[in-house]
Amino acid sequence: MAALRTLLVLAVAAGILVLTPSASWACSCAMVPTAASVKHAETVVDGTLKWVASNGVETTYSVSVDKVYKGRAAAREKLVGPADEAACGLGSLATDERYLFFINGTHPGRMRVSLCGGTVPYDARTAAEIQAVTGVPRGPMAPPVVSGPVTKDPDEGTRWLPVVGSSLAVGLVLGGLLLLARRFRS
Repeated sequence: MAALRTLLVLAVAAGILVLTPSASWACSCAMVPTAASVKHAETVVDGTLKWVASNGVETTYSVSVDKVYKGRAAAREKLVGPADEAACGLGSLATDERYLFFINGTHPGRMRVSLCGGTVPYDARTAAEIQAVTGVPRGPMAPPVVSGPVTKDPDEGTRWLPVVGSSLAVGLVLGGLLLLARRFRS
């Protein structure tokens, strides 16, 4: 019995060690040259951070894109990454500051960033290193252009009709069942 208790205590202790994050499990990234970061990223942009929001698990960064060195990006992008630096999150980035973002993903789609990707505050030397690999950057993708007159959706304003109709039908069926139930009782 004592051996069973000891085994149970050891199992609980091992579980706590495995399931509890520690500083030794913090994110560690190999320092790589800018050219290698460019090669591994699907998209590389020069942009200004507009706002940051986090749910504790992920952080969303809204970026106003100025230049696209690699991949595809719109004029405004939402980038997502881990919230915690220990999980390789970008940490505290300052809004209204310029950064060189190395992104996993392209527009349209989920665009992820991490500490290991290479994202850094903007500096001309790093931008020149990126340009040496990618060539001259281009502007972000233009927003879609709506050509011709804007037409109104013919169903606009009437989408509630099926809901009301279904509710009335269910009400009538239930009312009929109640009447039948009263007749059988009498």
